[in-house]
Amino acid sequence: MKKLIYYMAFAALLTGCATTEPLKFRVTPLGQEPAKVKEQYLYVLPQTVLKVEVTLREERSVPGPYWEYAEKYLGLKEVVKKKSSRWSIWDVAIGQHQELDPNHFYSLNVLEGEFDSGSLVPYLEQGIVLQGTETLHVSVKGNGLQSTSRDNFVRYEDLGVNNNFEERTETMYKTIVTDTAFVEVPVQRTVVEQKSSSTKAKEAADFLLELRTRRFEMLTGEYEVYPDGEAMGASIQKLDQMEASYLSLFTGKTITRVMKRTWFIVPEPGSEQSTYPLDIFSNMLGFVPAELMEGEPLEVVIKPMGKIIRVRGYFSATSVPENALLYRIPDQAELMVMLGEEALATHRISIYQSGHVVTAPIH
Repeated sequence: MKKLIYYMAFAALLTGCATTEPLKFRVTPLGQEPAKVKEQYLYVLPQTVLKVEVTLREERSVPGPYWEYAEKYLGLKEVVKKKSSRWSIWDVAIGQHQELDPNHFYSLNVLEGEFDSGSLVPYLEQGIVLQGTETLHVSVKGNGLQSTSRDNFVRYEDLGVNNNFEERTETMYKTIVTDTAFVEVPVQRTVVEQKSSSTKAKEAADFLLELRTRRFEMLTGEYEVYPDGEAMGASIQKLDQMEASYLSLFTGKTITRVMKRTWFIVPEPGSEQSTYPLDIFSNMLGFVPAELMEGEPLEVVIKPMGKIIRVRGYFSATSVPENALLYRIPDQAELMVMLGEEALATHRISIYQSGHVVTAPIH
């Protein structure tokens, strides 16, 4: 009886093995599938997308209303004498992410047997292949959210502590007709007129020197009653702010504004060096239109390094063996951000489009 059961189990095992159909599948570009297939799986190869972020800084100088009298009243020679603006590239940042490559959609066509989709998991986890349903979210803040410009900072609202007008007494002569002659009688009148720039500059300079004197007396303890502790520090800080405000009336103001520009670049496939123009940069105007013929070109130069060994050349539909998955190995590339002939930044990155398409057997 035991032998009979043993022979029956062995026969069932042989029957199961005999009816198990071996796996057979073929990968083809989407739209070139075989006529008869049992199952189909869609997958996509990734492509590398670069994000180039350039940070600009503008230094804007505005002369003070009393700059002409800075040397006369304060002995200052190095002051802002005219409006000017100077731009500079402060920082360059390179980021990258993966997207679906629209030129590399493939169909895994099961011809015979049963395909275990779990065999694709290692490739999906590493990002070598994509399912085609991945979502993307890459955000870039606008300059309105990042700008540190303070336009009201260039205003000169406090021009002095004295009145802007002054009274002046002048003598006029009024002619009176008498019976025998014409008599000129002196008449005095008061005239109210706006002060001259020289007068207001002198008053501002005197007040500035008075502030320095008061601060010195406070620090040296020459006051009979003076603030102590935190009040002392707050008083000195306020005096410093007032001095800086009045001093800017003579020296002028310089403000800094920070801006950012961002570009997304999809590198071209292949192993040849490629150049991607971004914009035209001028130290006087920042980014300018190309038709102004001013400034230097800002470009990204990508040079694949050819570190990946070529395997059977690039993919063709007839070269993919059966039961093999098609994927792409990224190549290393040198990326340089160039301003004219000057390299602003150099990066070493991996780019899928510069690599080679290879196959791997799946059982």
